[in-house]
Amino acid sequence: MLYENSSILQMAGQACIATFYLVIGARNLRLRANHVRKFAQLGVPLPGAFLLLGFAFQFGGGLMILLDVFALLGAGLLFVFTVLANLIYHRWWSMGEEAARRIHMNYFFNNVGNLGGLLLVGALHAPR
Repeated sequence: MLYENSSILQMAGQACIATFYLVIGARNLRLRANHVRKFAQLGVPLPGAFLLLGFAFQFGGGLMILLDVFALLGAGLLFVFTVLANLIYHRWWSMGEEAARRIHMNYFFNNVGNLGGLLLVGALHAPR
């Protein structure tokens, strides 16, 4: 049963984490042509296929956490997705322009916070 032994705080936390990934995923889906071009510029192999795999991780993981079905797997998918997004898109340390460096540093460390939330979801659902 969904959220059978969960507190209201756990349900709310999982809903917040899932909503972040689902909303951003929906926005990115509309911008997929831009993302494929950016992946190609950055040297990502098979950029179209890589993007589709990213969407599968993002939407699949988000729904698993939101619905509390295979939430541990969902947290794992989103963890991998977030680490890769940071390493591909938010390499603030290699950016020359100060404004871009600050913006991407903020995105990078926002994602580090998201990784912490995903680890907590994983800890709540890990076998004991």
